[in-house]
Amino acid sequence: MRTGSLDLDDVEELIDADVDGLLPAAALAGAQVRAVAEAHREGVLDPLGHLRPRSVVIVCSATGAAAPAAALVTAAVGARVDVPIVCGSVLPGWIGPLDVVVIAGDDAGDMMLADAAARSLRRRAEVVVAAPVEGPLREALGGNGIDLSPRVGVDPRFRFPGFVAALLAVVASLSQVRFTGRAPGLAELADAIDAEAGANHPRQESFHNRAKALAGRLDGRSVLWVGDTPATAVVAAQASRALIALAGVISASAEIGDVVRVNREWSERTGSAPTDSIFYDPELDGPAAESPPRVLAVTTPGREWYLRRRLEPIGDLDVLTGEPGDATPPSGTAAPPAPDEAAADAPADIESLLLVVVRIEMAAVYLRLIRT
Repeated sequence: MRTGSLDLDDVEELIDADVDGLLPAAALAGAQVRAVAEAHREGVLDPLGHLRPRSVVIVCSATGAAAPAAALVTAAVGARVDVPIVCGSVLPGWIGPLDVVVIAGDDAGDMMLADAAARSLRRRAEVVVAAPVEGPLREALGGNGIDLSPRVGVDPRFRFPGFVAALLAVVASLSQVRFTGRAPGLAELADAIDAEAGANHPRQESFHNRAKALAGRLDGRSVLWVGDTPATAVVAAQASRALIALAGVISASAEIGDVVRVNREWSERTGSAPTDSIFYDPELDGPAAESPPRVLAVTTPGREWYLRRRLEPIGDLDVLTGEPGDATPPSGTAAPPAPDEAAADAPADIESLLLVVVRIEMAAVYLRLIRT
C-alpha cells in the first residue's frame, strides 16, 4: 500500500492513478451551483414568486445525496423562513393546492419520485423537479412542473452541492414569504467553491493543499466525525458517507458526548492520553498500544472557539470550518464575542459547510488514489 506525502505530492502519479476522473468530478461542485444560479437568473423559478404556500415539501430518494442535502438546508434555513419545510421519501397524504413540492433525486426511474410527482400534480400542488426529467418521472410529470433538473452531468456521489443549491434557490424564490437571515448568493457561492477546489488541485503541494493534508490525516486511522449543530452533524454524516463511497474507508459519525466518552474510556483503559503517542519508542516501550480514533469536528468559523473548548480533552482533534485557518489556534486565544444565536444554524453557514464538504470529498479521492 502506498502512503505518505511523497505520493500525495507526485502530481503525475496522482493524475495517472485517477483513471475514473474522480478529481475533476469533485471539482464540478461549483459548476453545479452556478448552473442553478443560471436557471434562477433565467426565471425558471419565477412562478414561485407570487406564492404564499402552506408548506414546502421535499420528497427525496431514499439513497443518494438528496436527503442529506435537504436535511442541511432545512437545518440552516427552516427556522428563518415563515413556511414549514417537510422532508421525506414519500409524499404526505395531506398535500394540496396550497403546497410546493420539490422532487429531488438522482434516479428518474425511482417510482417513489414518479408517484410523488403524479399525485402532487393531481392535487394541484406547485411541483419543482430537482431530478433528471426522463423515464417514469417524465411520464408522471406530463410536461408540467418547474424544471430545475441538473444541468451539469456528474457522478451521483458528488451531487450534494447541486442539491443544496437547488433547494436553497427554491426557498429563496418564495419572495412573498418572510425570510430572515442572510442566505449566500448562488453565484458568489459557486465562486467560493471553485476557489476551494482550485486550492485543492493535485498540483498544489500538501503543505498548501488542505484536501491532501486531510487525506494524510485520515490514512491508516479509525475516524470519528462530529458536528456541534444539526447542520454540521449532517456534514459530519456526509463525510462518513463520502469516505466509504469514494475511498472504501469505513468511518463513523457520532454525537459530541459519545466522542468525549470514547476518548475518556480509551485513556482510562490504556493509562495514557492520545497525545502521548508522539513519545512512543518501539525499542523502549515494546509493542504499540492501540491508537484512539481520530476525531474530526465540523463547525462554522463563529462557533469554532466554543467547539474547541468542548472537545479540549481530546488530543487528536481536527476542526474543519471551511476557512483557510483550520489549524489549531495559539493557546490562550481569547474567546470571541458570543453571537446572539451561537447554538443555532443560520443560512449564512451554508457556504462554509459546503466548502468543508468539497474539501472532504476531494480528500476522500486523494485517499483512494494513494491506497490504490
